[in-house]
Amino acid sequence: MGIALAGLLLRGRAAGYLEKGKRLAQDGPYAWIRHPLYAGSFLMALGFTVAGTSAYYPVHGWILWAVFLILFVGIYPRRIKEEEASLEKYFGDAWREFTSRNRRFLPRCSPVRRDNPDRFDWARYRKNKEYNAALGWLAGVAVVLIKGALNG
Repeated sequence: MGIALAGLLLRGRAAGYLEKGKRLAQDGPYAWIRHPLYAGSFLMALGFTVAGTSAYYPVHGWILWAVFLILFVGIYPRRIKEEEASLEKYFGDAWREFTSRNRRFLPRCSPVRRDNPDRFDWARYRKNKEYNAALGWLAGVAVVLIKGALNG
């Protein structure tokens, strides 16, 4: 659950810096990693996959891991590359400079510092509807707890 919570918090923090189609987010989690929303989703899915893997029903674990791998090995890399091509067209040199400083998925050892950095904004968080990820996390926690109660 802790891994999934870390992913939720990363996604939430990133959403407070993101204004889709208006400006390039470069501060907050974006100062560490190019795609914190995808990284947060990865951590959430990994956490729930680990939590949902059970010795009682091994086939359920295999199904969870298969879905996890299909998403994060088969689908997400292609989606990320498509998004990056779109961002490069839209933001041009600013995007290329940003990508030269930040890796796609693994965080930097220290954040990129900019003059006049942007600040987290709850209005952006709400506009990006990131509260849906929090609701999804709560639903995942409920499923894992119910499954544990039924097996325990």
